[in-house]
Amino acid sequence: MGNKMGPKPLDSFPIIRLRNIEEIREALFRFNGARLNLPRRTEDFDFKVNYWHSQNIGLSYWISGSPVQLEAPDTNFFRQQIFLRGGADIRFGRIERQVTNEDTCVVPPEVSVNVDISSGSEQFVFRIEADVLLNKLAALIGRAPSQGLVFAQTSRANNQASGHLRRMLMFFAAELDALGSKMPSLVLAELEQALIVSFICNNPNNYSAFLDDRTLPAASWQVRRAEEYIEAHWDQPITIEELVRVTSTSARSLFHQFKFISSNEAAGNHRWASRNRCGCSARGRCSDELTSTFQ
Repeated sequence: MGNKMGPKPLDSFPIIRLRNIEEIREALFRFNGARLNLPRRTEDFDFKVNYWHSQNIGLSYWISGSPVQLEAPDTNFFRQQIFLRGGADIRFGRIERQVTNEDTCVVPPEVSVNVDISSGSEQFVFRIEADVLLNKLAALIGRAPSQGLVFAQTSRANNQASGHLRRMLMFFAAELDALGSKMPSLVLAELEQALIVSFICNNPNNYSAFLDDRTLPAASWQVRRAEEYIEAHWDQPITIEELVRVTSTSARSLFHQFKFISSNEAAGNHRWASRNRCGCSARGRCSDELTSTFQ
């Protein structure tokens, strides 16, 4: 079936490769507790799910050769369906939305979901553990959220913000396919951080105003402390939460100050972190993981 369809994202992480309807039902229930219903009498059809996950996030790629109805139980994570082809009608709580390659929405935790997927659909499903997402939000705004995180009921999937998240997911899936278990743990951890931040910043929510609002830059001593921390931990993932903790400022204030410092100073911008890591390690290649984390 894989050759017939051609290569797809996350093909290195297959979890379902079936045509028989009853086998698909059983496999889906084992995978995530979802129940499969068919809107009409349907012959066997191609159904494929690729899935990768870590402790914090999960990314899957779904392909359905026939219209299907899924009943998914409540979970402890936020999830978003991003369609590349086709679409679906989604119902959770009192909300009903149509999701396509032009429109998307975020499903909150602790709600069951009913999804009617159209024939020939291909989609990413990106999920983030709720506590991980809320901790990241707190680091970004510099304080614990005073109320629950609520995302807009629908948003344009083809606008600049959503396009950024989609491209990041495509890139992440391609890197996983290319490297698999050989991907350096440091790079993997910081790519995860970048995806989580992109999810918060590029899906409109009740904290978007705080995230978009101008903020005062961090003090010079806080920047120096961040530099010292990065230098001392060059061989470990650099997380927003840790930088916020050691500098006693918000991630946004720290990032703005990094941007304002001239490039000829010790920590002019993200290249300082990359050069420092390359100087400390023997890997001989640099990347912009720290900047990706702040985007």
